[in-house]
Amino acid sequence: MNKTKKRFTAMSLVVLMFVALLAACSQSSSDKSSDGKQAQAESDEILPVRYVIPGIAAPFTDEVVKKVNEKLLADGVKVKLELKFIPWDAWDQKTNLMLSTGEEFEMLHVMENGSVPTAAYVGRGALQPLDALIDKYGPNIKKIIPEYAWKGAKVSGKIYAIPAVWRHETLSSGELGTLGYRQDLLDKTGLSFPKTAEEFVTTAEKMQAVAGKKLYVQTETDGTPVFLHRTYDTWPFYVDYREQIIKVDQAGQVSSWLESDEFKKDAKVFRQLYEKSLINPDILTLKKEERDKAMSYGDFLYSTFGSWAYTTSSVKNNPTAVLKEGYLAKEKSLLQFLAFGNANAIPATSKHPEATIKFLNWLYANKDNHNLFINGEQGVHYKPVGERKAESIKKENEVAYSFPSWMIGNINYMLFNVNTPDETVDLQINETKSKVEFSPVLGFHLNTEPIAVEYANVLSEIKAKIFPIKMGYQDYDKYFPAAIASVKAAGLDKVVAEYKKQFTAWKEAQK
Repeated sequence: MNKTKKRFTAMSLVVLMFVALLAACSQSSSDKSSDGKQAQAESDEILPVRYVIPGIAAPFTDEVVKKVNEKLLADGVKVKLELKFIPWDAWDQKTNLMLSTGEEFEMLHVMENGSVPTAAYVGRGALQPLDALIDKYGPNIKKIIPEYAWKGAKVSGKIYAIPAVWRHETLSSGELGTLGYRQDLLDKTGLSFPKTAEEFVTTAEKMQAVAGKKLYVQTETDGTPVFLHRTYDTWPFYVDYREQIIKVDQAGQVSSWLESDEFKKDAKVFRQLYEKSLINPDILTLKKEERDKAMSYGDFLYSTFGSWAYTTSSVKNNPTAVLKEGYLAKEKSLLQFLAFGNANAIPATSKHPEATIKFLNWLYANKDNHNLFINGEQGVHYKPVGERKAESIKKENEVAYSFPSWMIGNINYMLFNVNTPDETVDLQINETKSKVEFSPVLGFHLNTEPIAVEYANVLSEIKAKIFPIKMGYQDYDKYFPAAIASVKAAGLDKVVAEYKKQFTAWKEAQK
């Protein structure tokens, strides 16, 4: 009996183990099936790409976005683009609120030189690192964006933004010292394009006299007049274009820009312009829209931020105006300190960051995808003219569809308006033959978090106390001592010291 029981028990154990094994296999099979269904469900899910951008929508934007989303799906890219426009005057406040409250969206436009730069967002913990995502989902992105731009996109060794290489950063911009001008007015004076600051003022005065109406030197209150810096013996040197706090020479020496001899020279030149009524008397309160309207009509003498972007509108609005661009002290080199001016980043709140990379990878895959989004549907919204130009077809109140290429475009694919002069197109799509020097700050990003209070206070004081002097509204000798005292009281020295500290550490890390 005992032997039988033992045999029965052993057999029972075998049976039980076999049953358990079958159950386990069944469960495993069930799990795999479940995982497969879940994976299939995930692959079928269309992920949103909510793109937060400044400005207002152009006519037919919804129509074009619909076509973009249809092509995305047809190409097997399961994402859905949605544009979320924020008015310019509410941009900083609204985006800061969205990020601080954890509002979920997938892509944020970043203006390195016109608003909050990438490094500042990173310092707040507002952005996601993108290296792994780009490696996995962005082969087209990696291929089309040049290495120098990727270098500039890194903060603390990681990529946090995808550069919009919509132009060569060594071409046509106020940051490089490009000076737009009315060639037809200059011709009427019988003078040549100026080489020095003195000649610039003289020719502007004579051009205004022959214009037949009150035209001005169009300029920006919050932009550094790099065009003048080229004429100084100390050129080249870097000044943070919008903030106007820091100066860095080619040897990497950091100093206070406002306390430099060069800033004093700038103020003296602009004082002449103001006293001679060569800049708008309301320059301190002039709105961007008013300035842009004057530029679009060709109603200016010189433009301190170039003019090529307005050539097409001026052809229509003022056919007699001939817009050109040049540089004071043309024989001197250009200084490139920007890897890129605009980029797109992924907020930390995004639950599906891969959706953004998939969309951008599709966008940069070929010119058809790129130009569908930027220009609209070929044959409906535009027709190509040659290889690199386009003519609008569909218009509403004389305004055609276009998405601002400076936000997301790529110079390899861009189409220019049919009225853009050939020389302008050639200038944009081909590298400049001018000598270019790279600033030591190229690729450096200041983290403002350690000096957040002082930084904000300094910028506020600069706008209130320095801008009137910078723009010639107030005399430098009379008003500067009190103005710089206010900026120093706000924390200028601490900001300069922090910049120097971070910049020095960054340079050491590059070795």
